[in-house]
Order: sequence, then structure tokens, then C-alpha cells
Amino acid sequence: MSGISEFRPAKIPSDDRGLCYGDGLFETMRVRHGRVPLLERHLDRLLRGCEKLGISAPGRDILIRHIEAAAASLTGEGVVKLLLTRGSGGRGYRPARSGPRLVTSIHPIPGQRNDRYHSGVEVQLCTTRVGRNPATAGLKHIGRLEQVLAAMELRDEADEGLMLDELDQVIEGTRSNLFLAGNEGLVTPVLDYSGVAGVMRDWVLEAADRLGMRAQESPVSLDDLASADEIFLTNSVLGIWPVICIRELGWESACGPITRRLMNAFNEEIGAWDD
Repeated sequence: MSGISEFRPAKIPSDDRGLCYGDGLFETMRVRHGRVPLLERHLDRLLRGCEKLGISAPGRDILIRHIEAAAASLTGEGVVKLLLTRGSGGRGYRPARSGPRLVTSIHPIPGQRNDRYHSGVEVQLCTTRVGRNPATAGLKHIGRLEQVLAAMELRDEADEGLMLDELDQVIEGTRSNLFLAGNEGLVTPVLDYSGVAGVMRDWVLEAADRLGMRAQESPVSLDDLASADEIFLTNSVLGIWPVICIRELGWESACGPITRRLMNAFNEEIGAWDD
């Protein structure tokens, strides 16, 4: 457990498995007034990921101490990124016996216009595909090269890009999860083979149940996207973004009542991300 007993700047050696092989997980957390509102959800996902990958997880109290120390160093708004790798392992894919390495960093809120919460965002369809792999599906693992390539495609006026898999199913945004809304309730792409099971995605699914909305995980095609009444994106740093335009599909809409209701519920429970 070397390097994770207290909060301090970390140096990553050249044999760290996260650096060499993408062997690790990360969480990116919004900070408001020195605290992380969605902290427990982030910790739950991180620890589930450690269990699935067989990474020896630090104790929950150690993780909380690192995150809270980093959050306390911010004044007002910001982001804490927690990176957990399997640790050092030398050359070769098979892990050596070593403790995990925990790296915590702080960042400003990504540059954005707060009016996006009210006026909505334009989304672009990306040509870069997200791979199918049930062993890593749902995990927020370090290997994000597909998302890097997709993000490089974005037009200047596009706020986010949507990624499909090789079966032409719509999976997620480059940094967000996707929801379709209409008279039948909410639909979000199933993530059994690809994608990241986002913290905000889970919050929306639970909130929909509390609000009496029907919500389901299901395969989503481009036809489903084109015929949706409402579309919105979720991200634990950015919150809920109404989608108003997908040029490639000729799809346009204003922020709809279902999206607005969920945004209001989030603001009441967690706090407004746009103030």
C-alpha cells in the first residue's frame, strides 16, 4: 500500500502499470464548496471496478481522506481526479505482486457556458467506434484512447460527440452517458459490452423511479435517436445537458419537459451545477 497512506503529490515511476498498460481505474469528481456531492457513488463504482479487475483496493477511509484533502485545497468550484493503478509491475502483462498506486489531482471546472443547461447543446456523431468487450464494459478504466480519437473529430460548434459500436448501436458520448425520453419514459443504452456506467447515469435511473417515470436500459439505434422526443446527456462534472441538435440526423428540439423535470430534481437534491 505504499504511497496511499496520506495525501501528498505522487511521482509515477516508469514501470507503473497504469502508465504502461492502462491497468487501472479513475474517478473525476465535481467539488462544490469544499465537498464532493456524489462522493459515495464515485467510491462505490471505483471499488466495484477494483473487484472486477482484481486490483487490491485501498480502504474506503483512505480513499475518502485523499479526496477530501484534495477537495479542501480548492476554493469554491473545481474537480478532483483520483487515479488508481495496479502499481509497479516491471515489464510484461502479467502483474507482479505489488500494492496499488493512488494519485489525486485537482483541476478547474472545464471551460463551458452555463447557458448550455438552459439553451441546450449540439451533438455530433463520431466515426470512431467504441470496442465491445464484456470484461471491461461499464468500468471507468484508464484506457480511453477511443474517446481521445473521437473527441479529436468534434467540430468547433459541437459540445459533445456520440460514439457507436461496430454493430451500429449508439453507446455513449465521448465523456457522457446518453438518455432518450418520450411518452414511453426513459431509455439509456445497455452497457453489457461497451461504455462507462456513469455516476450521473445511475442517479438519473434512480431518480426516474422515484418520480414515477418508466426507465430502462436497452439497445439504441440511430433510428431510435432520430425519432426521440427528447435527448439529454449526463456527466458527474457537467450534470445534465439537454441536446437540441444532431446535424447528421437532421434532429432538432428544445429542452423538453422530462429533461427539465430531472434537471430540477437534481438541482433540489444535489445542487444546481449552473449557478
